[in-house]
Amino acid sequence: MLKKTAATLALAAALPLAATTSASAKDVEGRFGIGAQHEAGGGSGLNLRYWLSHFGLQATIGAGYVGDDDPTPADSSAFNLGLSLRGLFNFARANDTNLYAGGGLSLGLIDADSTVVDLVLGVEHFFTDHFSVGGQVGMHIDVGADTLTMKLGGSGASWGSAFHFYF
Repeated sequence: MLKKTAATLALAAALPLAATTSASAKDVEGRFGIGAQHEAGGGSGLNLRYWLSHFGLQATIGAGYVGDDDPTPADSSAFNLGLSLRGLFNFARANDTNLYAGGGLSLGLIDADSTVVDLVLGVEHFFTDHFSVGGQVGMHIDVGADTLTMKLGGSGASWGSAFHFYF
């Protein structure tokens, strides 16, 4: 009787393991995504991604205007335009979530003279085959200023969130 009970319990414990399937990664190969990205250290704006395979390319275009309503002759209003380019690599994948690492360059093009090299670690979760949200954290190295500035965490570092719609 004890042997039959032990065999039944072992079989009951093994059935869920036999029924599981291996995890398949979210396939992004050859897909183009458009969305928005916000980063604390810059690089915020319209975001475009194209995945060649597990390697992807990302471009972010952002613009801003700060007005001055002070009537003095010194006008401190400013318009800025930025472009950020990155290479991304999906190195860990689960059913609906990809973990990636990337690196790139952010350029301040108008009234924001800066050149920033950044390294990021991010995650992208797909709610459907076409819609994803993500977040990232990383390091900014400002090489365009008079002094070298490196930021990891805190104000001005590379952390942010994004959403994309994939075609």
